[in-house]
Formats: sequence, structure tokens, C-alpha cells
Amino acid sequence: MTTKPKNVAIILSLLLLTLQILIRVDTFYLSDPLVKMIQVISLWNQNWSTEGILYSAKDFDPLFLMSPLNEGFVFLHEGRLIGQYPIGLTFPYSLFGFLPLNFLPYFNVVFLALFLRILFKNGIKISVVLLVAFGTVTFPLLVDFSENGLFLVLSGYGYVFLYKAFLDDKIENWILGNVFLGLSLWLRLEGILFFISIQSTIFLIYYFVKKQSFIEAIHPKRYSIFFLFIVLFLIWNTVSYSHPLGTRYLTNFGKFEKQFYEQIKIFLSIAFTYPRQSAWSLGFFLHTPIFIYLFIKLRKTQILKNLKITFHLSIVILFLFFVAFTSPNDGITLTGRYLLVLVYPLSFLLNEKIDELQTNKILFKLLYTWSFVCTTLIMVVFYLSSKELKKLRSELAQFHSPLIVTTNEILSGSFGLDLLNQKVISIRRKEVVKYFYDNINKMAPDEFMVLTVGKETKYNTEEKDVFSSILFDSKEAGYNCEKEERSSRVLARRCIRIDNR
Repeated sequence: MTTKPKNVAIILSLLLLTLQILIRVDTFYLSDPLVKMIQVISLWNQNWSTEGILYSAKDFDPLFLMSPLNEGFVFLHEGRLIGQYPIGLTFPYSLFGFLPLNFLPYFNVVFLALFLRILFKNGIKISVVLLVAFGTVTFPLLVDFSENGLFLVLSGYGYVFLYKAFLDDKIENWILGNVFLGLSLWLRLEGILFFISIQSTIFLIYYFVKKQSFIEAIHPKRYSIFFLFIVLFLIWNTVSYSHPLGTRYLTNFGKFEKQFYEQIKIFLSIAFTYPRQSAWSLGFFLHTPIFIYLFIKLRKTQILKNLKITFHLSIVILFLFFVAFTSPNDGITLTGRYLLVLVYPLSFLLNEKIDELQTNKILFKLLYTWSFVCTTLIMVVFYLSSKELKKLRSELAQFHSPLIVTTNEILSGSFGLDLLNQKVISIRRKEVVKYFYDNINKMAPDEFMVLTVGKETKYNTEEKDVFSSILFDSKEAGYNCEKEERSSRVLARRCIRIDNR
């Protein structure tokens, strides 16, 4: 890289590091990052002997019906509580278990630097790199602890090597492209969709545009190594989790059956926007609308006469199609996450047309600024969420008991990595209360404490019913739960054993 690209890479990397420090990602463990880090720590602490999550309250919950973690992120398999995040994430990070684990989220700074290097090494202009790095979903996905950074880098190297192979047909490029994308599928299933999109595009161009024979167009040198990765992936998942598609499928894809119109709503939320209970979603192209402007400009281009544009554009279209019909949800928080890998073909396309787009200076600057503002607002949300989490943890620290029982996963999850040592369970449904007391009677603790949200609203009626049910059944189980304790947002009842049963 020349001096200017290096300076851009240094500035963006330092910006990410600064934001991570401000947000305190070394302690920002809730929901996804919490489960991921617990999976990593569990592997390290158990010497890689099992993928089962360490659960300090297991004696009180042998059937794992009251896990403090989000129910959508874990599942029970052969007597083990398994996290949804794949071994491709947890194993590499667990190798760094000798380091203070708080350092692991900062590895994303390295992945951002590698991402920028991929773009600059392939001739992407600075203005495009700035937009793609900070004006898309890429930057927000690199803030907290996740698989996104490593996935982004592996899929990026895979893409550029397969693109080079498409241009020069060198065997080493086919091999490297297959290997990198083969590794990426161990992190996210989109790696499979991305590879299929690339290979389908290559076949279509070779067969219909270059007029190669069918046999030449499907030559196995282009995909055979990736096929071996797929086979290993399916075997590992089948043996480890009794399903070939593994943890992601079992926790996301395999839980819900959706109608066609529901899938369309999910795709609209991912790609553009769609109303949700709290707010409209910020989809990939709404976050970065300059890509839509790019598509409009490409209409005036004789696409088939420029095979480079044909290559990148076809991959975008095919990948969008595959995601539209396979996404299990809209990404929940950052709805553009399933389209992350599209930053590569879109970077090449934008690089071809950036000068033409800049002729309309006002529109270009407005779109450019909009994307930066969106990313900035997401960073503000991260920061405010971190502050709120810190306040909630400060409140939770006031409550001490050998066993903590919560009524939702936000309260239980807010204990963070303390869950590895502190006995915390979460009862979210009334029908679990009997199971809870059955195990309480077996373990006979001297006391436990029940925590719920202090303020009652129309959204937590069921949660309050669970709380009332726990208190109502306490006397029959031999506990007095009359002692009430409060903080500004948390209501607690201390339950003390009153007999010797």
C-alpha cells in the first residue's frame, strides 16, 4: 500500500479501537457476544474435551430448562448445553485462552486492517474504501466480539482469488479461492451461498457468454476443494450435533416454519426496511443507498460487454436471491448482517463507476453523508447500550444470594461472564415453576433470590405472572419469600427456607 492508503487504514483502525474502548467491549457481553465468549471459555477450561457450555447452576437445572442465556442461542444435545456459534469461531479464539480474555474483542481491529488491505491491494479507490469500511454494516459488525471479522477476511480473500482465477484461469488462484471460502463456511452458512453465487456466475459466463462447452464450464478444478470442505463440514456437524448443517441450523433455521410472505418481509427488512414492533429496520441498502444509485447507473451500461462488471453484478443478484429465500430472520439488531459479503462485489462495481456517480455532486455527497450518519448513529446506540448495561450491572451487584432466579434473559444475561461462577437461572414460563421447585427440594438451598423488572408494563405481563407464580408456590416448597429488596429498575424477593424438609 502507498502512503495514503496506509494512512486511511491506520485512521480507520484507530477509530474502531477508540470506539471499542469507549463502548468497553471488553465487558460488553450480552446476548450474542455473551454466548460466544462463554463458548470460547468453556472450550479452554475443559481442555477442548467437549463443546458443552459451562453452567454453574446445572445442579438446579439438570434438564437445562432454565438457562440464563437466550433460549434462541443454545440447545440441548446429548446431555450438553450447546451454543449456536460454530466451532470455526470458538476453537480459534480458544487457542488464545492463555491471554486475558478481555483482549479478544480487540482482534477485530486486526481483521479491519486486513479487510482494508484486501480492498487496497485490488485497486479499490480511497473514496470507495472509506464508504465500504465506514458507510456500510461492516464497521458496526466489527465492534463487539463475534465471528464477523474473521468471516469477512476469509470470504474476502476467497472472493478476490476466485475473481483472479476467473480472469487468468491459474490453478493456484482456484485453489486459494476454494480454501479461503471453504474455511469461511465454518463461521457462517452464508459462506456456502457466496461460493454458490460465485461458481454459478462463472458457469453462466463461461457457457452463455464465452460459449464454452458444458463440460468445460463445469470443470471440477473450480470447486472440488470447496466440495471437500463441505463434506468435512457436514460430517463434523452430523457426528457432533446429529444434523449436517450444524448449530446455526438447529438454533435458527430449524426452529420455525415460515410462510412465503413472511420470508419476503424478512428479506425486505434485511435489504431495505420493514416496520417492526420497536422501529423500522435499517437494511443493507437503506444504510448504504449509494449502491442503489449505482444499480441505476449500471442500467445504461452494456453489461455483457464488460465481463468484470458482469461477474460482480451477477454475484450480487444471485446472492440476494439466495438470501431472500434462506434467511431465518432479519438479523434482529443489525439487519444487513446477512449481506455482509456483498461489500466485495459492490466495492469492485462502485470502483468502476465512482467517477461517473460523482458527476452529480449534490446527490453523491448526500448519499455518502447519509451512510456515515447511519453508522455514527449505530455507534451512539452501542455506546448508550453499554452505559445502560453498566448501570444495570451495578444494580444487580447489590443482590447477593447463593442462587439467583430471574424472570427474563436480559436480567440473567446482564450478569455477563459472572455466569461462569455465579449460580443464575431464568424462569420465563409458568409451566417451568414446578420443575424449578422439584429441583429446589432436591438441592435444599438455605435461600435463593428472585429478580424481576421493577416496573410493570403491558409488555411484561407474562413475566410478572411468572414472578407471582414463583412466590405463590414458595410456601408449599418450604420457603418464605416476603422479604422485598429493590433498586431503581429491579424488584427482588429473598426466599428463606423455613423448615427442614
